[in-house]
Amino acid sequence: MLRKIIFLLALSFCVTCSGHGPNVFFTNDNKKLYKNSLCMPDEKMPQMIIIPFFENASQIMPNCNIYPKHKTALALMIFYHKWVEYFGDRDFAVRGMLQKVMIRWGNSKKVSNKGFSLNGELFTSRTIIGKVEGQNIIWVWRGYDYKISESSLTHELVHLALKAKFGTYDADHEGHKYRGWTPAHSAMIISARRMMRAFNI
Repeated sequence: MLRKIIFLLALSFCVTCSGHGPNVFFTNDNKKLYKNSLCMPDEKMPQMIIIPFFENASQIMPNCNIYPKHKTALALMIFYHKWVEYFGDRDFAVRGMLQKVMIRWGNSKKVSNKGFSLNGELFTSRTIIGKVEGQNIIWVWRGYDYKISESSLTHELVHLALKAKFGTYDADHEGHKYRGWTPAHSAMIISARRMMRAFNI
């Protein structure tokens, strides 16, 4: 447990220590706003909650258990740490995306009329667990066992990151119709999810 705490502190102070730039968004300048943005279980759901340490990031919660804002913030920190480790972010485009992302958590899976598998094959009428809904908006099913690590959050964030970097969400993933997604992005997702599991989120 002590090792996890030490790692988290190191991550928050040195997320870009590999030379890609300074600490760029792990500040708490809006501490009062973050502190007052709380999920109220006795009030109407869903509720929009501000995610701490990310300038204008927010999440829409179907209930107060999905997910506490500190867990979502940690998941975003891990995502960015891994993105910088794999791809860098010298122009801070991915950082900028994370600062204004909106995550809509869902309790139930959805059915998509059309989409692409990870290898780029077109499908019709398939159950999905995540979807990009706008330039900075994603819908994410809550995940197996109520864990962020078992949701598609990291996957959907890669789509938004590619849009920020290259101007396309790359809907066909490792397929060849759109530019951006490579096997390295799929590997990064696996690595980020493993780190989230280490923090039990």
